[in-house]
Amino acid sequence: MPDAPANPYDTLVYPGFALTQAHPDRLATLATLFGMAPAEVPHCRVLELGCGDGMNLIGIALELPEATCVGVDLAAAGINKGQAIVHELGLKNITLQQYDIMDIGRDFGQFDFIIVHGIYSWVPPAVRDHILTVCKDNLAEHGVAYVSYNTYPGCHLRDMLRNMMMYHVRDLSDPRQQIEESRALIQFVVETGMGNEQYRTSLQKELENILVRSDHAFFHDDLGEVNTPVYFHQFTEHAARHGLQYLSEADFVEIQLGVCPPKAVAVLKQISSHRIAQEQYMDFLKGRRFRQTLLCHAETKLDEEPGMGSVQRFSVSSQLRPETTPVDCVSHTPAVFLGTEGRSIKTEHPLMKAALLTLSKAWPYAVHFRDLLTEARALSGRVTSTEEKERLHDARVLAASLLRAYAGTAVEFHVWSPRFVSQPSERPIANPLARVQARKEKKVMNLRHEDIAVEGDIERHLLQLLDGSRDRAALLADLSKLVEIGNLTMQEGGEPITDPEIARQTIAAELEEKLAEIGTKALLVA
Repeated sequence: MPDAPANPYDTLVYPGFALTQAHPDRLATLATLFGMAPAEVPHCRVLELGCGDGMNLIGIALELPEATCVGVDLAAAGINKGQAIVHELGLKNITLQQYDIMDIGRDFGQFDFIIVHGIYSWVPPAVRDHILTVCKDNLAEHGVAYVSYNTYPGCHLRDMLRNMMMYHVRDLSDPRQQIEESRALIQFVVETGMGNEQYRTSLQKELENILVRSDHAFFHDDLGEVNTPVYFHQFTEHAARHGLQYLSEADFVEIQLGVCPPKAVAVLKQISSHRIAQEQYMDFLKGRRFRQTLLCHAETKLDEEPGMGSVQRFSVSSQLRPETTPVDCVSHTPAVFLGTEGRSIKTEHPLMKAALLTLSKAWPYAVHFRDLLTEARALSGRVTSTEEKERLHDARVLAASLLRAYAGTAVEFHVWSPRFVSQPSERPIANPLARVQARKEKKVMNLRHEDIAVEGDIERHLLQLLDGSRDRAALLADLSKLVEIGNLTMQEGGEPITDPEIARQTIAAELEEKLAEIGTKALLVA
């Protein structure tokens, strides 16, 4: 009897990462915004289908010690890796199982949040169908399911290249060779310069994407046995057949008509007032190739538009910083606040200026709306008005401004606040999962459920030492010892430092700064 074919995810393991967009806090926030009453995040039940090595779910379990987390995956290699980390961290609220999704029935349990990332488009029709059966049958009454998938029209070009590559490697079985030959083929096609200009330009852009994609992502996503994109309307129709309805996208900005030119918005509204249709046309306009869709039970009553009242229930955070200081929060003089990745807000409204200034000082912590309103009214001079009518008016104005900022990714909304500290204590303690990851990985998961790049060897080794047993003197001694035995290399002017005493002095000069940096990255628990 021939051996069963090897699972490609065992042959080339797909390392896990933080799915910030699928964290229960994000899912519950969006559900609340559209009028749902989701489960309380600290005590929620989470199921992740196709969890890989479970890193995303391990992070959630660590952040939410009262939650119950279950992850399943068919590949043994990832599950074994994740189980070893769960054991090392001593987590009791998470179970990772090698399990076939097709075997999950109603008796598997009820969950408040179901996460299905990177599976729907990469499995046969019967499995896609059962994924939505699980999202219906195993989803709690007020639950939310997250499902990501490839979409048309954006994936038509990707389909073309995939077909070309699959033909080219049709006789190869080694994953590494398939990866190498596939990239070489597309590079060859591009470099010949044949075809019309539109064809060449399109191929060049796809090649750029292929070359920067990690080997495991390229192999499993582009060279996998199955890769079936769908149109958005086809996905929502499939979900509807299973008693599920469309709630939102995991990234709120993706459902904003306002990202289109005004004339395009007017035309879209003329074509259809139906939300699903408008979003499908948006995909046509944007050439969208990937969605991260949230679903809930079809019988759940949803608000057509996000409610202002919901905003007042959230905590708010923002990385925006004032372009210039001081900020005049009393007058209507415009002020600009700048963030990462080109984000910015220009506002002349005193309340909004005061709120953004407050959030910039609080970062990386979130501020509850009621406290933000109180501080903003004080900074803008509105505190002199004690009438309830004026306070309610200010609350509505601020809520509306923050919702617009949230739609533009300038601020974040939360129903739950992570537990971390930004200032290192006498004996600092880093996120236990980050300490484990820092041994081998270039990125670690912080307590805001984000993957953070580790900046150099000293930070990588320092993270591993932050277990609460060492004060500054002990940290300096242990880092210096690592230099002496050759495990840590310090540099000055681009050259390695060979003198142990100079290396020690360099570490001493940088230690507090490095600890502060780790604190600002939300990596410290004490």
